[in-house]
Amino acid sequence: MALRADTLRGLLLLLLAAALPLAAAAQAKEPVEPLAPESISLFEKVFKMVLKDYVDPKSPETVIRGALQGAASSVGPECVYIPPSGVAAYKAMRPDDPVLPLYVTKEQDFARVLAVFPGQDPSIRPLDALRFIGDRSTYDMNYAQIQEAMRGKAGDKVPCVFMKADSWQSYSLTLVRQAPPQPRWVALPGAGGALVLAALDGSPSDALVKSLKGSRGTVVVDLRGCAPSDTQDALRWAGLLVGAGPGPTLKGPKVSRQERLHGPGYLAGRPLRVLVNGTTARAGEVLALCLMERGAVLAGEPTFGWAPLFEEFPLDNGGLLRLTTAYFLDPEGQPMKNRPLQPALHLTPAAGQTDIQTYEEVLKAPLPATQVKAHGAAAS
Repeated sequence: MALRADTLRGLLLLLLAAALPLAAAAQAKEPVEPLAPESISLFEKVFKMVLKDYVDPKSPETVIRGALQGAASSVGPECVYIPPSGVAAYKAMRPDDPVLPLYVTKEQDFARVLAVFPGQDPSIRPLDALRFIGDRSTYDMNYAQIQEAMRGKAGDKVPCVFMKADSWQSYSLTLVRQAPPQPRWVALPGAGGALVLAALDGSPSDALVKSLKGSRGTVVVDLRGCAPSDTQDALRWAGLLVGAGPGPTLKGPKVSRQERLHGPGYLAGRPLRVLVNGTTARAGEVLALCLMERGAVLAGEPTFGWAPLFEEFPLDNGGLLRLTTAYFLDPEGQPMKNRPLQPALHLTPAAGQTDIQTYEEVLKAPLPATQVKAHGAAAS
């Protein structure tokens, strides 16, 4: 394939201008330094070699698209470049679409399981690799493509291949696409109860609001298995539960702000115990953080430890760049990147223990001395 010099130079400038400076500029306070001449020369050499020497012919556009995708995915988990041809499908995805009953993340290799919807096969464990969705390998897909592949018609049965995180042993399961779990109320002996939130895209029904407002005593908020990616949903649910006021703080190279919560506060002023574990991730951790900052007591096991903010940047070619631009700060003021939230009440449910038994154990556990005064004030 022969290319005119000016055409090649234009393609290279597109590649260099969009792939590297855009990705870096979105996360840097200062303008990005132009690439050194030797870097431009190296890109030009590699670009020509790929077009000239690769065994199967490739168009310049295909090579550029791959370079852009590689530039985005190399900076961190779930960061992606979406070409113009894929933007419409990406924007058409909705949080309440029927989906495979999993929360997954994606970095350099296969997709990894963060959490599984309630009632699914317990053999699927957190951090197991999701290798295939049908006949498509997640190794060859970016995060947006994986999310699209997971969606479809409710009730569709999809063969999937997983690999154990600890043994690399592969196993196959057929999963059924379903709507994300709805929030639900579990009544407990006495006047208390537990609010179970495995997803955050929905809103409380009238019946759930009535249960929340009519309950008495301490309420358990179960965030185990809650790992959606949209942190705005976490802030919305925090406002619904504890009401308007200051929220958690975000920090990044271009982002530094304290979020605000808005909502009716159905449980405002009530003592709360938030049940978490290693499957509480992303937006689930942000909600746990919001409730902690309003006096709730965390119970269970440490969370996953990853609460990023993603932003989307439209590109001049019609494509889209999705990047991590900030992290929520934990109670110590540190970015929640590999920093799990630590429960004040450390509880590990026994094998075979029912959810109701776990909730009762959470409610009966004695408060740490440092939180007795604050918790008592919230209950008054």
